[in-house]
Amino acid sequence: MRGVEESDRSAPLRVKAIALAILLIMSIATTTSAISGDLVQERQYLRAKIGGQDVRLEALFVKRADARGRLPIAFFNHGRPAYREMTLDQSLTANDPGINLLADMARRGWLVVAIHRRGYGLSDGPTQADSPCAVDASMSWMNADADDIQASIEVVAKRPDADPTRMIVMGGSAGGAASLALGARNPPGLAAVINIAGGEHWTGCMALRESIPVDFRTLGSRSHIPNLWLFAKNDLNHPLDQIEVMRAAFAGAGADLKLVLFEPIGEDGHTGMYSIVGRTQWLVELDSFLRAHNLPTWPISNVDVVLQRLQWPQSQRAFVQAYLAAPGEKALARTAGKQNASYQTALTLDDARKLALDACQRKGEPCTIVMEDDRWTGSP
Repeated sequence: MRGVEESDRSAPLRVKAIALAILLIMSIATTTSAISGDLVQERQYLRAKIGGQDVRLEALFVKRADARGRLPIAFFNHGRPAYREMTLDQSLTANDPGINLLADMARRGWLVVAIHRRGYGLSDGPTQADSPCAVDASMSWMNADADDIQASIEVVAKRPDADPTRMIVMGGSAGGAASLALGARNPPGLAAVINIAGGEHWTGCMALRESIPVDFRTLGSRSHIPNLWLFAKNDLNHPLDQIEVMRAAFAGAGADLKLVLFEPIGEDGHTGMYSIVGRTQWLVELDSFLRAHNLPTWPISNVDVVLQRLQWPQSQRAFVQAYLAAPGEKALARTAGKQNASYQTALTLDDARKLALDACQRKGEPCTIVMEDDRWTGSP
């Protein structure tokens, strides 16, 4: 699957985005390998202590290949079910929710850490049973998941490439709920919580429906960390009235919260948030949020650098900014006359190059690749 954008000075900017997949496969031993040329991944076990017990948690680290020194840490938390497999592998075509986001965040300057919580993947411990329909069930479940994240932070903080004074925690669905619970603990160094379609799921349980305002007031009253919540309006797990109940209770208790609601994404906005269409929309909001809180993302000054190299006017600024913010593997091709260009996203960088060239050459001129991901590859 692929997405395309084209720029033509004689025509309005056109944008098309179609779903992309980047996936994970499992490894038992600790290994480090290159992915996509500009990123490296490392698979290992974290030896953590949770509730007085020694626990082994499966973990995946992703960062830029050219990264040096201590990096800010982005902890990403899976939903339920978890990632089927724990490594980025672009040769596979199926999609595990959330995994394709790891590369997007690593390219923004983060050391990205994804764990399998207890009972998932090759991590120790039993998987938590589905929450019973009881008033305190969901908070208990969220806090248990937050215990795993907090224990992971304590281990990762000791890495020579990790800066525990600059951290964010983010997650989707149940992972987003776990991130909220961790944020309410205000661990040192945690600068932001990113909740992607996460919260309590009240369908079919009146006790839980009644407990949500109480739970989210409790979380909001304890949280002193900026929160960004991202939901689609057609989230089948969290209808709009439930999102509003969670928001009102959390923010009403004094929490620092920005909620962004997107127009419907696909048939179910809950899973649609991970598609190329979803990520294309909310990564822009995430970048703005990170900049507002002086947290790393790609520099907006890069737009002017690319415009200068393309020898394009400021009228093409939106096209260049959209390319730099776009998720996934991407390539930008330009005609020899420098008037037209197209970019494509794809499962692999090789496919992105081919698709970008094909789209560009529909203009009737030969084209060359001038950018791959965020790297300039054209002539100086």
